[in-house]
Amino acid sequence: MPQIFSVYQIVIDKDLSDLINKEGHGCHVKSKARLEAMMDGDVRLGVMHDCYTKVAEVVADDLDHVFEVGNIGPEDRITRLDKMHSISVGDIIADADGNCSVVCDFGFTPLAQSFHKMVLKEAA
Repeated sequence: MPQIFSVYQIVIDKDLSDLINKEGHGCHVKSKARLEAMMDGDVRLGVMHDCYTKVAEVVADDLDHVFEVGNIGPEDRITRLDKMHSISVGDIIADADGNCSVVCDFGFTPLAQSFHKMVLKEAA
């Protein structure tokens, strides 16, 4: 049964991208957090430092379907709320009940319950 999933990503704007290119990934917590999330699927730094932004809502049947829609469409199932890249390792997906999962190299890992409220800050 389709439901609305929220997609959270670490958004790197042009100014920060320029800084990273000049000084390296260690120059800003967002950059370090994104690198850890993408390389290791470790989202703790990004969640603890409020680096994640809700970038989209996706109508899908389950997490696998969210991943598919977020990468190949159809676009009419995506409501973009901010700059969004294709769904990839280190992104966080929340279902309609607020259960959060991290996109991993293969599949998904539930996010520790203690981090849910930090990710779902707009619901607070």
